[in-house]
Amino acid sequence: MNASEHTPLYVQIADDLRTKIQQGDLRGGDRVPSENEICEQWPVSKITARKALTTLRSEGLIEGVRGKGTFVRRKAPRVRLAPQRWFRQVQTDSRPTYEREAERAGEDSLASRQSLEVQAVFEVAERLDIETGDPVSETRYLTVMDGERVSMSVSWEPLALTAGTAIVSPVEGPHASLGVIGRFDEIGIHIDEVEEALDCRMPTPEEARALHMPPLGTPVVAIEQTWRAQGLPVCTANVVFPADRYEFRYRMEIK
Repeated sequence: MNASEHTPLYVQIADDLRTKIQQGDLRGGDRVPSENEICEQWPVSKITARKALTTLRSEGLIEGVRGKGTFVRRKAPRVRLAPQRWFRQVQTDSRPTYEREAERAGEDSLASRQSLEVQAVFEVAERLDIETGDPVSETRYLTVMDGERVSMSVSWEPLALTAGTAIVSPVEGPHASLGVIGRFDEIGIHIDEVEEALDCRMPTPEEARALHMPPLGTPVVAIEQTWRAQGLPVCTANVVFPADRYEFRYRMEIK
């Protein structure tokens, strides 16, 4: 570290620790120097040491554990595969996607689900190609794996398609475990397209509270999903994942 350089000292310290993380000298779960240890290793003040750690925390590279110290964040063990998870042969496994993903990661899982009938707001109506105020079923999910909250979502389905059928409730009835594709198959509506739009951003206060996220540094992956059958939108959803708790892999066939 060169105090004569124009680069602030806290940036130089953060750069040094970041390099050690990137090169594997510090790995996921390893303890990083405390403020006092940084002050001893580099002749700087506690304020400078704190700013260096805050910089790495804001980048999502490290996290504090109360009473234990600060550690390098572990790589997310959960993997979401696309587009394979939409293949119908996968749907023969009637378990929800999150259960199969938790099993691959060697983790336990559970989800809270709540569904009710509401009127579609403008954005939802536009995505479902219906009128604002039309009745839809709105379902909210919160998924937990190994005691850690890993995603939250809300989905909407037009009641014009599902009212009076065995799938009117996404969380109850004989087909509730089949997922969107399997459920609509049961009423003769065969989904042939799903569109996903991913947005990496910082969480809203509501999302951070619901997902028990740290106050600084960790973005979310927000996904807008819409399922269609021959061009007709049958379901749309907003899903939010903390970026450090899930990995997304896309393997596409090249034609």
